[in-house]
Amino acid sequence: MSVPEPTKAVIQNLDTGAKITVAYNPTEYTASRKMELGEDGDVVQFQTLTEPDFTVSLFFDSYEAGTDVRLQTQPIMDLQNPTQGAAAKRDPPKCLFSWGGFKYTGVLSNFEQRFTLFLPSGIPARCECTLTFTDVPTPQEVLDAAGLDNCRRFAVVNSSDRLDNLAWRETGDPANWRGVAAANGIEDPLLFPLRSDLGRTLIIPDYHG
Repeated sequence: MSVPEPTKAVIQNLDTGAKITVAYNPTEYTASRKMELGEDGDVVQFQTLTEPDFTVSLFFDSYEAGTDVRLQTQPIMDLQNPTQGAAAKRDPPKCLFSWGGFKYTGVLSNFEQRFTLFLPSGIPARCECTLTFTDVPTPQEVLDAAGLDNCRRFAVVNSSDRLDNLAWRETGDPANWRGVAAANGIEDPLLFPLRSDLGRTLIIPDYHG
């Protein structure tokens, strides 16, 4: 019975659709998920879910071919380059790393190369690369991660909303303005609402009477 070929890890540039298939699969990678909690009095409440950076190490070798291993790693390094053109946004492309059912979407925020073997000419022929991808969520994904749909209430800010008025309207107690401010990262409640706050959707924490 023949042994099937191993599935190769792939890094895809989601802006262009171009795919980079690695020569050697990683032996390990690091991925995690973090829940942020906040406190309102003696009640611990869910704030949001964050996707920390994803880090993976990859191995490249061109010694037997007698070529420069940087020819293999350069396409990955290029994923840090912003979009070219005066009319285009100068943002690095969003990438998708996928392997064995695992997927992570983000930008290549850090790229390190460690060269460990060289041709007689001094040209590097073996390289260990460490790639770090950082999640860049869309505004809707930020709201989804904050569990907006699972909150008891949410409120859209208008120009007449002071925090105490908003807390009274939504929770029945103006003293709950501190919890509303903490749940939404409002650093200076006395200046609320700023012009940038108008139309913003606020999470209203659960209050257990």
